[in-house]
Amino acid sequence: MRTFVALAGILSVLAGCASQPQAQSQPRAAAARPLPPWPEAPGKPAPTVRPAAPVRAAPVAIADPSEAVWHLRAGLNVAALMCKGRGRVSVAGDYARLLSRHRGLLASAYSGEQKRHGSGLDRHQTRLYNRFSNQRDPAGFCRSAAGVAKQAAAMDSPSLSRSAGRLVGELD
Repeated sequence: MRTFVALAGILSVLAGCASQPQAQSQPRAAAARPLPPWPEAPGKPAPTVRPAAPVRAAPVAIADPSEAVWHLRAGLNVAALMCKGRGRVSVAGDYARLLSRHRGLLASAYSGEQKRHGSGLDRHQTRLYNRFSNQRDPAGFCRSAAGVAKQAAAMDSPSLSRSAGRLVGELD
């Protein structure tokens, strides 16, 4: 969502810079327009956007083990989709084993997310997926995710619940 808002703001500024034929007697209008504030932080200035490298959200402290499990699943889901070809380490096999082995734990974690976020769950999920998909070093992310997925798939559910916060930190 942030990327979309930032891109829309940049495109708006660029549109204002486009040259249009003007009569000599008319003064030239100011081209730059201020970017709108981020929806998550009204009243705060928008962060600087650097198109050369994606800007990732800072790691989030997760107090609830159930939420950490869900964030881990989301990060590994992104990795399973993203880590294919181009010298990237595959995560899909271990991610599939994680889904199968921890079906009950993941269902419980999702139920907790529904309770925590209610009607805002879709927005939360979008931010969560964007957090993991905007990587400065996709190959490095894939290497980290492969190790995390292997560890998570090998754990029993109580161990995964206790370790999920640390594993999310390794993905970040």
